[in-house]
Amino acid sequence: MEATLQNLHEGLNNAYIMFCFLLGIYAAWLGGTNKPLSGNYWGAMWIDTMLAVMVLVVAILLSISGVNPKRVITYYLYAVYFVISMPGLFAAMQGSDSRRAAYFFGILGVFNAAAAYRAETVLVLPWHH
Repeated sequence: MEATLQNLHEGLNNAYIMFCFLLGIYAAWLGGTNKPLSGNYWGAMWIDTMLAVMVLVVAILLSISGVNPKRVITYYLYAVYFVISMPGLFAAMQGSDSRRAAYFFGILGVFNAAAAYRAETVLVLPWHH
């Protein structure tokens, strides 16, 4: 069961990394072409947030089963940040769909992808019993 959860966590985290990166590139492209952030982007942003929630839930299930990331506290701080960062920027920007907002979301998407990669490779692997 633990191996299955670890594989699920790794797969969800990889999906989150790729999705964040693509979301950041998409936002930067929208800003670069002076197009507003549309409903398509907002829907993708919420899917990205749900991926972060799923990664966190699987990590909690792993911890409950006795398997922990290498650096538990730091990893969970990262995980909570991933859950709140995109909605937090959305709230801070008050739902703005401007070019400036697109650039901020582009930067955040690429940053989150890099941070999630670091969290997986440095803070999690290998999991500890």
